[in-house]
Amino acid sequence: MALGRALVTGATGLIGRNLVARLEAMGAEVVGVGSEHDLRDASVANDLLRKVRPTVVYHLAARVGGIYANSTQKSGFYLDNTLINTHLVEAAAGVGVEYVFAMGTGCAYPKRLEGEVLHEETYLDGIPEPTNDAYAYAKRGMLVHLDALRAEAALDFCFCIPANIYGAHDNFHPKHSHVVPALVRRFVEATDDGLPTVAIWGGGSAKRDFLYIQDCIDAMILIAEARFSGPVNIGTGKLTTIRELAETIGSVSGFPGQIVYDTSMPDGQSERVFAFDKIHGLGWEPRTQLRDGLAETTSWFRDNRSAVRER
Repeated sequence: MALGRALVTGATGLIGRNLVARLEAMGAEVVGVGSEHDLRDASVANDLLRKVRPTVVYHLAARVGGIYANSTQKSGFYLDNTLINTHLVEAAAGVGVEYVFAMGTGCAYPKRLEGEVLHEETYLDGIPEPTNDAYAYAKRGMLVHLDALRAEAALDFCFCIPANIYGAHDNFHPKHSHVVPALVRRFVEATDDGLPTVAIWGGGSAKRDFLYIQDCIDAMILIAEARFSGPVNIGTGKLTTIRELAETIGSVSGFPGQIVYDTSMPDGQSERVFAFDKIHGLGWEPRTQLRDGLAETTSWFRDNRSAVRER
């Protein structure tokens, strides 16, 4: 393994928990940090990087949430993520980190390209979806910052643009989580409590590419080991409507009732179709079928329901 000493920020989140576990199982030297290190404070970021002196940084720390949180707390999402990203990237450059694996977001692609194939080179070329624009601009700013430091300070980086990742250790907050954990919780609780209906925001027609966490980790390690440079999309290439997603989660959770769609609520961006030439060129392909991944996630939630993360 050629990764050297790895620092993982956001190590208590969905991606971070699973990544740290995989790296440790591979015998890597890993330091994982969570919210106890408030990277919104520049001195905290600088002290952390000076102490750890990593070869590679997996920068996963972020303030994240679903469509409700992103559309109702815009200033907080923009400010927190801009501070976190700026301070971490500057601190990494300051101690001579060789490689930063930065986690971006597919929701920052331009809304004008909705329905078209999204190539990495178009990431900054237009206004993002309004429901998540504040979060999107904070992530875009990190890409611009990293690209500038690659030219000025020889800091090499990958800016990963993932599909909708889901799996064990996700944020299952009832209002502020992403669509898969939100629906898993809703269907499991409705099933266990004997409720007759489950309500879904929007009409269910929006389409997303859902990527199981272990497939995501496979791609991340491959990218870092190859020292891939620049932005790269990762996903399955298969679009699923929110209606199909809800029906599948309802099925694997054993929900016998009716799904009700609240068309007064927003659907968000209608679809995102990523290009995968770059990640496929590295030899990666997803291995997990959506129903299997959702069944694993639902089972994990049931087993850990009393202690799931809600932030």
